[in-house]
Amino acid sequence: MKPRMTQRLKRGVVKVWAAGMLGLVATGGASGAVVFANGGAPGDAFTNAGGTNQGQAVGATGWYYNNVRNSGVAGINTDYARSGNGSANLTTTIGPGGASSKADIEYLANAVQFNGNWFANGSLGSFSALTGMQYDWYRNSSSTNNSDQHPAMRVLLDLDGNLATTGDRGGLVFERAYNVGGVVPTDTWVTESIGATSKLWNFGLGLGTEFDIDGDGTPYDTLAEWQASGRMANAVILGFSVGVGSGWGPFDGAADNVGWTIASQSATSNFEVSSVPEPGTLALLGLSLVGMGFARRRKQ
Repeated sequence: MKPRMTQRLKRGVVKVWAAGMLGLVATGGASGAVVFANGGAPGDAFTNAGGTNQGQAVGATGWYYNNVRNSGVAGINTDYARSGNGSANLTTTIGPGGASSKADIEYLANAVQFNGNWFANGSLGSFSALTGMQYDWYRNSSSTNNSDQHPAMRVLLDLDGNLATTGDRGGLVFERAYNVGGVVPTDTWVTESIGATSKLWNFGLGLGTEFDIDGDGTPYDTLAEWQASGRMANAVILGFSVGVGSGWGPFDGAADNVGWTIASQSATSNFEVSSVPEPGTLALLGLSLVGMGFARRRKQ
């Protein structure tokens, strides 16, 4: 191979790798920004046998495998391909009683690590500016947890907008059970669009769990109702989360094409497994090319 061609090949590999490391970007396309696993095919998997939440960064993308405990597993791999060759695989094995499994994948603003888990240390914008969220999810029919459960999506919030105080952090959760109801589809991908009329329930925020924000007697209030409450006037968005577990029992499934719109700016992430060879593979490829060149010269 000529030196100039070798340089072009190296530059091309670096460009593809760098594109994967850029992580989340604003996009108008359906496929969004590609977020690669922490390794080549068939992908990666992060697990933690202990009962304390642990996490791992997904490259430098702003995404994290997070809140993983009691043998839960989160990773980007090729088990359930969606919009490409991969998706974010989420698995739980222990439960529903006692110390059950949990696993999330989260996008966090300016995240910092504390005691092995990751926490937002910045804001993505005002909660009042959030107009919608969307994602695709998959439930394998081998799952034995409740038949109405699937990977849930959450917007993570700080109630008073003061990041220095953490007692009012929490989030709003979307689950199909409180919107459509019934047994969820299995062995097929489902696309969810979450907007003003979608019903959400809360955890934390200094309000407890399943707080009735509008006083109508039900804790499952719409996004519009949450945003209309004076309690939420200063709330800011810390990030977004898709996850499974915590009292579920055995579950196997996935999520992909996770996105949202804040102040008319949309972003979507498509989880994939990179086809770019690992550094060791590139070295072997180089040796192979050298060997081929040597053999050719001997033949000539």
